[in-house]
Amino acid sequence: MASDSSRAGAAIPPITAHHLAEVVQAGHHGASDALDNNPPPHSTLPSQTELTLLARVMELFGAIRQEAAAALNDLHAEIASRRERFTQERYEGRVRSIEASMRALLNRHGGELEQRVYDALKAKREYAYFNYTHRRTADPKIDKWQFILLFLIVPLAIESLLNGNFFAEASEFGLVGGAATAVIISALNIALGFLLGLWPARYCQHVRASHLFWALPVYVALIVLIILFNLSVGHYREMLIASPDARSLQVLPRVLANPLAITELKSAALVLIGCIVAFASAVKGYSAFGSYPGHGNAYKRWRQRWDAVEEERRRFDVELLPELEALRSGIDGFKDDCAQELAGLQASKAAADQIRDLYQARLAQLRSAKDAALMQYREANLRVRTDVPPAYFSQSLNVPELDQPYDLAEHRAVRALIADCERQLANMPALVETKLRERLALVRGLDLAGEIERLKTRAAEAGRDAFEQDEAARRQMDAEFAAMPR
Repeated sequence: MASDSSRAGAAIPPITAHHLAEVVQAGHHGASDALDNNPPPHSTLPSQTELTLLARVMELFGAIRQEAAAALNDLHAEIASRRERFTQERYEGRVRSIEASMRALLNRHGGELEQRVYDALKAKREYAYFNYTHRRTADPKIDKWQFILLFLIVPLAIESLLNGNFFAEASEFGLVGGAATAVIISALNIALGFLLGLWPARYCQHVRASHLFWALPVYVALIVLIILFNLSVGHYREMLIASPDARSLQVLPRVLANPLAITELKSAALVLIGCIVAFASAVKGYSAFGSYPGHGNAYKRWRQRWDAVEEERRRFDVELLPELEALRSGIDGFKDDCAQELAGLQASKAAADQIRDLYQARLAQLRSAKDAALMQYREANLRVRTDVPPAYFSQSLNVPELDQPYDLAEHRAVRALIADCERQLANMPALVETKLRERLALVRGLDLAGEIERLKTRAAEAGRDAFEQDEAARRQMDAEFAAMPR
């Protein structure tokens, strides 16, 4: 603002006695008037040249005055605009906005936890209903997929190694050809055994006897298939030893003709190892996801829903607390903003004083130029004239507005506005504290950690209440349906 006022004052060039005298040609007119001894000795009124000089001085004074007034009015408008933007109502709205944001955040997280609790209770009810209808008295044991994969890879490696040694004697490619054949055989044994335990073996014990109509035949068929497959592997090895050019398609007729016609001890061991691996895989398939169909899924769904509840509770402490603290910090800069605005007012006050000082300096400059120009006119007149000069030549011509200047009304208005703004800013924090005491108690004095714990409790209770209402409505509907005449 100071630089703006300096630029405004620089619009009128510096006023010097030489410049002012040249404008009205004071020396020339002074000597010209003296040829006729003008002004006459008895004159009490200034000469025409002096009147012209005074008119020019008043014109320059008006320009300087208008320039200073315009700069001060601009400053006044700027301060008034800042005052309108920086109001108590704005801070009250800011506090209410922060409070609403905090409450909305708490409600949103509380609603999420409430829904998680409701889902967990519903999954627990479904799990309990499953146990009742399927006569389960204990929770299933569900293995992790890493453990299941490890359990299947280890037998695959062991059987492949053993079978590779057995087939190495019968393969024309030696150990490499035997290992390739062994890996394929081992993978099929493990897959068939795991499928046997996972699918028909579990459904054979289902409470619904209708599942036995398909599960038992499939169970027996898979066992027969595993045994026939391993017998075929033993026969295939012996055929390769007898004739390396033997084809796998020739194995099936031989097995069907005489399944037990295996003479080599290693071939018999090959059959036995394959059956043992398939049996071990069947045991793992039977118990990996719970020994009863659907039991493991129901139990896992319940545990996942409950784990989601615990995860949501932990997320309150990890995410919600920092989010609330970040929101609350928005009100902590409230007094600092007032102090910063007060500092801005001090700069505006300095700018107003600078405009006033510049105005007074320009007036003093104009006053000196006026007196010097008048002196130049009179000295030239005195040198030429032959008569006595008029009495007023011994006195300076007084211009009240210039020689007895008064304070700028615009400057007083700016200073009064600044003083009023300073009082308002000094009192605003206390006024806001008083008016918004209850809201600030929540925003600033809230025990966020305690509030989060209470929110957890309220959300859990709300989720439980919603679940109980849902259950009551369901039982009411069941009772009404049972009471309907048929």
